[in-house]
Amino acid sequence: MQSTQELRHRCAQHDALSVHSVSSMDLSLEGLYIQESMLRALPYSIEKKRFLRRQLKASTKTDETSWETWRQRQYRVQKQLQEGIWNFVRIFQLWKSSLDDIEGNFGPGIQSYFTFLRFLLFINILAVLLVTGFILLPVAIPRGSTSFPKSLGAEAECMNYSSGLGYRSAWQRFQDIFTGEGFLEHSYLFYGAYNEKQDSSNHYNVYLAYLLSILGYLFACFIWIFRRIVASFVQWQMLRWDFQTYLSAGIFTEWDFCIQSPEAAALKQRNIYNRLKIDLEEQIRHLQNQQRTKRQLAQLYLLRLLINGIVLLLMAAAFCFIYLATEFSQDYSQDAAKLGVLGQYLPPVVISMANIFLPFLFHVLAQWEGYSPNAKVNLTLLRCVILKLSSLGMFLFFLGRNVLCLGSKNTLQCQQCGYNKLYQCWETHLGQEMYKMIIFSFLTTLAAAFLISLPRRLLAKHSSSALAQWLGKEEFLVPHNVLDIVAAQTVMWIGIFFCPLLPLLGCVSIFITFYIKKYTLFRNCQPSTQLFRASHSKFLFQIMLLLGLFLAYIPLTYVISRASPSQACGLFTNYSAPWQAVTKAVSHLPTSAQLTLNFVTSNVFCFSLLMLLSLILTAYISQAQANRQVIERLKRQRVLYVQEKWYLVKKLARVLVELP
Repeated sequence: MQSTQELRHRCAQHDALSVHSVSSMDLSLEGLYIQESMLRALPYSIEKKRFLRRQLKASTKTDETSWETWRQRQYRVQKQLQEGIWNFVRIFQLWKSSLDDIEGNFGPGIQSYFTFLRFLLFINILAVLLVTGFILLPVAIPRGSTSFPKSLGAEAECMNYSSGLGYRSAWQRFQDIFTGEGFLEHSYLFYGAYNEKQDSSNHYNVYLAYLLSILGYLFACFIWIFRRIVASFVQWQMLRWDFQTYLSAGIFTEWDFCIQSPEAAALKQRNIYNRLKIDLEEQIRHLQNQQRTKRQLAQLYLLRLLINGIVLLLMAAAFCFIYLATEFSQDYSQDAAKLGVLGQYLPPVVISMANIFLPFLFHVLAQWEGYSPNAKVNLTLLRCVILKLSSLGMFLFFLGRNVLCLGSKNTLQCQQCGYNKLYQCWETHLGQEMYKMIIFSFLTTLAAAFLISLPRRLLAKHSSSALAQWLGKEEFLVPHNVLDIVAAQTVMWIGIFFCPLLPLLGCVSIFITFYIKKYTLFRNCQPSTQLFRASHSKFLFQIMLLLGLFLAYIPLTYVISRASPSQACGLFTNYSAPWQAVTKAVSHLPTSAQLTLNFVTSNVFCFSLLMLLSLILTAYISQAQANRQVIERLKRQRVLYVQEKWYLVKKLARVLVELP
């Protein structure tokens, strides 16, 4: 009883001091809103808060002017307008309800794949807006007489470009949808249709717009992806093993008491269950690693070395088949009557077959390596992305060797035009190859959903045979699905120069893919036996996407800076390289500006910038290591404090026992 009265007395004193402190605050106009927010945070009743608010207004009423009152009103209206706009925008967030359903049923790891799809959709929408606004509309809108620019001194053999013209049957027109030939070849979908003559009356330089919009888009993608990598890396660092919270904290703090509908409550329960399951699996794996002996560790490392050797052999075999398919397709690419659509799709078919079966084998081999669930997913993802990007890079290399005569400029077919004269508009040809890769990737997604996953589910449901029960429903393998869209996005980055409207095709493909994958996940797949954290997967997804972007930079840098443009089509027919258009455009600038731009594009500046970035990176790494050491020291200090308190508690207990 006495303790209760004492507690009430202390609370009354605290209230009196709080009221006195509030009344003695600086009640200037600048501190009024801060006082309002502090007043909301005070643990008082509504009546007491109203009384204090009236005191605040009364004390500031004498100092306020009409101008200050107007500023207050405008600030309040602006804040309400911002909150209203944000609440309105959140209603129309793309796929928000679908993402919540996926997270509740299958965990945040699988949800991160669909969030990644949405991010790629936004990236391609940005490309469509830039290409449409800066390239397509200025070229498509007629502005008087424009003629096709002819190269000075061009050979007649380098100007004969009439592919896809003439009569074509209905079946050929249907095939053109999949090959990009015929009516599509001379549309604004490909580079060859952008024919524009720059004259003195036209102040809009379409050559600069074509180059700078594409380069600016790729640079914006780099900044966007790098920013997401930094955010994901910080989250990944905070969710490492050393920073894990107690399970009881998650149980008692993750429930949302605003939930009213039974469906939302069940969804939240499954979400909490999936998170707890991930934590428990990681804790069990952590304890198992600590209890291993040296002999067990040696056996485990030997097994991992053997499995990595098997993985390298499988990759080498896949590269060999891709090389043979590319060579066969390019050797007979001109004989379309024999090969048809199937021959043109031979390299994508072989690449897709390798990237369908090998990730499955990598996933099976990873089960024997003794890694944690997150490490298994990350390792499989790393192996698959090396396979995927390497196979794509190999295809691009052999394609460029045949089309641009890389390493064989002195041959008869390459001496006259600077490129293979069999490809009069080689940019359009490369754009068609990228177009076919995207189409085949989308067709593969459709076939996997309705020709593999659906029959497998029906077989497992309606058949009681041993084979059907062994197969069962398909598991949604995140690494395999992520690599498909990363490779497709890499193709879109490479093909945007040769096929400017390729991102529009990518937007349609990603939008439909989202619903196909959602249908496959909910109807044809079973819950995965291995759950993993979304923070780890998001970080690795962005790393893989950044590697794909770097892969796209290599061929585009060569094409823009050194490759000879086609003399029969396109914008840069009168230039030795597309980048020469930038050099010609800046030639009208003052001498100082030209010297500055030449220095910026020189090797000395690039080397200096690389050294500066290296120093900045070294400083950040050093600071991160210093912070990590401070954190470790604080952890040890915390343990010592706890031990010291327990020692004092035990000593006090002994003293109390010894007292009479």
